[in-house]
Amino acid sequence: MTSAPGPGARQPSDSSPPVGSRSLVPLGPTLSLASHRGPRHTVVAVDGPIDYHSAPQLLGHLTTTEIQNVPLLILDLTRVDFCDSSALGAFVDIHRRRAAAGHRFALIGIQPEVRRILELTRLASVLPLHETAEDVLSED
Repeated sequence: MTSAPGPGARQPSDSSPPVGSRSLVPLGPTLSLASHRGPRHTVVAVDGPIDYHSAPQLLGHLTTTEIQNVPLLILDLTRVDFCDSSALGAFVDIHRRRAAAGHRFALIGIQPEVRRILELTRLASVLPLHETAEDVLSED
């Protein structure tokens, strides 16, 4: 005779995802980054969402010695349609680091959803936002 487990008994659990289910966690880098160097500036084009998983990849790229020493860093967000608080933290971190080193930083090509987040958090008044790289370069 088999008895049912009592009220405090532990039930075996299977924490593995069901076969065929899709994981919510990305399996690898989700950003594509392309850098284009000018005489006194670098434009880094970002393609993909900037979130908890990809922000470290972005920060790693933007803090390389090659990019740190450029007087003007322009981050092109034309192909970024999502960012979370990790992205905002990365933008502020890069802005502070560059300002401390006497270098400039600007964001261009900001999509409506990303702009909305920057405005809601009031970072739109802190970070230099421009439409195009030409707009930023014309300030020199």
